[in-house]
Amino acid sequence: MPTKKSAGKKRTGLPKSATITIGHGKPVPSDEVEVTPKAGRIHFKNKDKADHRLRLWRKGTNPNAGIDILLPAGRNITVVIKKNDEFNYDVMTIKNLIINATYGPIKN
Repeated sequence: MPTKKSAGKKRTGLPKSATITIGHGKPVPSDEVEVTPKAGRIHFKNKDKADHRLRLWRKGTNPNAGIDILLPAGRNITVVIKKNDEFNYDVMTIKNLIINATYGPIKN
């Protein structure tokens, strides 16, 4: 929450990248993650022994209209966040087509 002193000032010092770690099918952190608008990167690190489906969709749209990305067991993927991008996401099993929870957003 901005203080009165910082209200209206441009934010600076956003990180170039951030990591969201998946363990037991849940992301940490699970709330807002923000990176620099100069092609910031969000790394998704899967610590589980199972593959997951990572679904990304634009805020305010139907999650089923989003894109699904394979997040292999024990591996990482990187999503580039361009200026003014903002996505919600979910972590699902490969077979599960139902969104269990909405996480994020990830944005710049």
